[in-house]
Amino acid sequence: MSVAAIRAQPPHRRQRGAAAVELALMLPLLVTLCAFIVEFGRVYWTQNVLQNAAEEGARALSLAPANALGQRMPGIEAQLLQDIRSGGVFGIQASNIALLCLDAAFNPFAAPPAYCVPGSSVAVDASLGYVQAIITLPLANLGSWMPFYFPAVGTTGATVVNTDSGYRITLHASALYRYANN
Repeated sequence: MSVAAIRAQPPHRRQRGAAAVELALMLPLLVTLCAFIVEFGRVYWTQNVLQNAAEEGARALSLAPANALGQRMPGIEAQLLQDIRSGGVFGIQASNIALLCLDAAFNPFAAPPAYCVPGSSVAVDASLGYVQAIITLPLANLGSWMPFYFPAVGTTGATVVNTDSGYRITLHASALYRYANN
């Protein structure tokens, strides 16, 4: 078909495949944008659940009776696990939760005092100033449902792409409360 014949056609016939081409060019960008929005929302929601659980755990620990701090720790840890799982976050274990005793200067003790050992019934002494709950959750399958992957920068500066499980990030939630019964 000559150029004169193409120009002689009505304008709507000359643009017959333009919409399909534009869609083909823009669809990967739109899918990527939607995937990032969904993944960011999931990470933000998970972080919010963990932070709320850490605050509740530290508050419960700070209100434990002076002679039952160690006895309350296993129950508080179990309650945190239950709260996190009921919030829809799975894959968390007891090893992801740390309940700590700190001195008045916010420093962890070199060796945990007897009252800060789970299950103990030793009374708290005046060296305890604060209690802290720390929750760590690795999200090993972030983005694993996406049909394509973008490179993530590793700690060594190298680009790492894991097509089996997507990105790997770790969420941290922490709450610090003054021990009220000292």
